[in-house]
Amino acid sequence: MAAGELAVEVRGAVKSYPVFARRRDRALALLGFSRRLPRATALGGVDLEAAPGEAVGLVGENGSGKTTLLRLVAGIGQPDAGRVYARPPVAALLELGLGFHGEFTGRENALLYGALVGVDEVEMRHRLDDILAFAELGEVVDRPLRTYSSGMAARLAFAVATHVEPSVLVVDEVLAVGDGAFQRKCVERMVRFKREGRTVLYCSHALYQVAEFCERAVWLRRGQVAAAGPSRDVVVAYEDYLRALRREPRRDAPVLESQALARITAVEVRPAGRDVQSGEPLEVLVRLQRREPGLPVHVVVAFLEEGGLCLADCYTRADGLPALVGGQFQDIVLRLPASPFRRGKLDVIAYLLDENGLQVIDQYTCQAGLCAAADRWEPGYMVVEHQWTTD
Repeated sequence: MAAGELAVEVRGAVKSYPVFARRRDRALALLGFSRRLPRATALGGVDLEAAPGEAVGLVGENGSGKTTLLRLVAGIGQPDAGRVYARPPVAALLELGLGFHGEFTGRENALLYGALVGVDEVEMRHRLDDILAFAELGEVVDRPLRTYSSGMAARLAFAVATHVEPSVLVVDEVLAVGDGAFQRKCVERMVRFKREGRTVLYCSHALYQVAEFCERAVWLRRGQVAAAGPSRDVVVAYEDYLRALRREPRRDAPVLESQALARITAVEVRPAGRDVQSGEPLEVLVRLQRREPGLPVHVVVAFLEEGGLCLADCYTRADGLPALVGGQFQDIVLRLPASPFRRGKLDVIAYLLDENGLQVIDQYTCQAGLCAAADRWEPGYMVVEHQWTTD
């Protein structure tokens, strides 16, 4: 891809910070003698690029350099070496309330943020009604920001950042705050951003969001790029690393809090009350209830062994189905013509996701919901359809 086509281009970015072991070290830094202090490297020569209309995810452990890289792209600091380019204007959602003033009202902070990213005050005042309507702050908008809850500040920050029409949106864990309805609005707006040809850099510990929303991803480890490529490949590599590091089995992504947009009321495995033989037809009924009829959702059914390892999962969106719509109450049935499970008690977990597959609205765990059995014991848990040939 030619450099002129890139919305974000990072080449060999290096960033380090002085380490203050004593109070005296801080005084030396203020006097301009920080070069004598030991330094901690946050980024050690990182490359990243993103095209217009593309979402690129950042994954990695705490302290791996993700936020430092996002800050450089957002223009909040400069690299010690290397080159960082982002097509202006750039809007950033990093630390909560970054770019806001605690004594200013929400309305005043919206105008202030626009000025910081280069939007004319007249234009910002023209957009103000849409910004405040999106944030849904009501009368609170004319109170000082310091009186806001973290959720209110998040609403305002996201509303302002996405209404200044940025070429590049830099997002750090924005879907981890706010209620379910607000998270849904955030998802829909970021999806629309991509469709409009804007670029999103998205950092999250919710790996399913990175895999579903982002076309590509970068895994940072100790300030270095450990892997880069298609998002699902990078997420799998990162998950494998975490399991090896912590010696934990693979588990599904954590569920975001919701305000009951919809919920799963029951999960039933059929046949029930007895062992399910390998090769026998198997059904899983997922019963859901919507707050508003017609709410589009996707469903995932996962089968986990006792150690928590996911043996198999079925996902309506991955199977090419449109988002499921229905009345206030709806039953969805997953049918397996032949059970592939050979042995053991398996947990059956159903997940309810939004129409974009990014926000987990609800989950329901049916512990030991499936007891699998086979005519003979084998070391594997799964029966794989196969054949043998000889030359």
